Amino acid sequence: MRNRTSPVTRTGATITLATAVALLATACSSGQTDQGKRHGQDGEDTTPVVATSFAHAPKAYPLDAYKPTTEETETVNRAVDVLTRSCMKKFGVTRPAYQAPPGSIPTNARKYGPTDLASVRVYGYKPPLPDGVTKREAVTAQQRELAREKTITPAAQAVYTGTAQQADKENGTAAAAVPAGVPKGGCHGQAQRQALADRAGDDLMTVQNLFGQASGTTREDPATVALDKRWSACMRKSGLDYPDPLSAVDDSTWRTQKTSPNGPHPNFPAPSAREIRTAEADVRCKSATDYVVTRQAIESGLQKQLIKEHADTLAAVKERKRRMVDKAESIVANDKAAR
Repeated sequence: MRNRTSPVTRTGATITLATAVALLATACSSGQTDQGKRHGQDGEDTTPVVATSFAHAPKAYPLDAYKPTTEETETVNRAVDVLTRSCMKKFGVTRPAYQAPPGSIPTNARKYGPTDLASVRVYGYKPPLPDGVTKREAVTAQQRELAREKTITPAAQAVYTGTAQQADKENGTAAAAVPAGVPKGGCHGQAQRQALADRAGDDLMTVQNLFGQASGTTREDPATVALDKRWSACMRKSGLDYPDPLSAVDDSTWRTQKTSPNGPHPNFPAPSAREIRTAEADVRCKSATDYVVTRQAIESGLQKQLIKEHADTLAAVKERKRRMVDKAESIVANDKAAR
């Protein structure tokens, strides 16, 4: 659980920076929880809105230059979707068009745990929703995605993946063979190659492994050890005993303590009052010790060393990323012009 910012892949998408964070949202203004709730069209309350959960989160790291941004990732996803559906049409099957998730969380936002009081007062240590996205919008997006998946027939999935589909009695779906002429890896595999995105996942993992290496070295750095001790001493003033911020995040109490299942994030239960108090103390101690700025500086220095050591590999990764994004932008622009 130490790395909370690792990208993951998603069925039907080329690369994503975080699937779990794709359907999220927050609550509050001016650093204090908004006591008034907004109302949906049917009169039901939506989740409170936090002005920002990430104002004091760590910003860009040197290795970020070798990863696609959230915007670039969405462009690539759209390009692959355009090519995939065009291919599938030739085989007489369809698939719903790709829809971008409602908002996203900054890539490095939770690297050292929560950093903003407004956020923890609503979510505690639970993952926050992206700024500007309400719980209602997150739930709607999830429901829409589930409904979307249900419209995909076994025949369409066989063409999409290039793999024969077995019958599923529980869901009442029939088996489907792969038609003659379907490209290797299905239409989706071909689309990834055409969009120059077929190596995106491997390149992303290369960068993430270097992130992990730098993070591991940072934890053992004497400056980090001293920083953790200062943060821990600050926490003890509030009667809390944790050696470092991530140990507070990982406290099993927050997973085993019974609270309302209807939390501010649709995928997580509500935080307890104790969890919120602990997270508030955590954030205050991070502020008092300049934790985020100091630790990011240590880790950034180590990343720069790794960039020098892996210069050739990373140069190739960066060039492939550039060509992939340029290609994706061209595909999306041409598709838009053809409509």
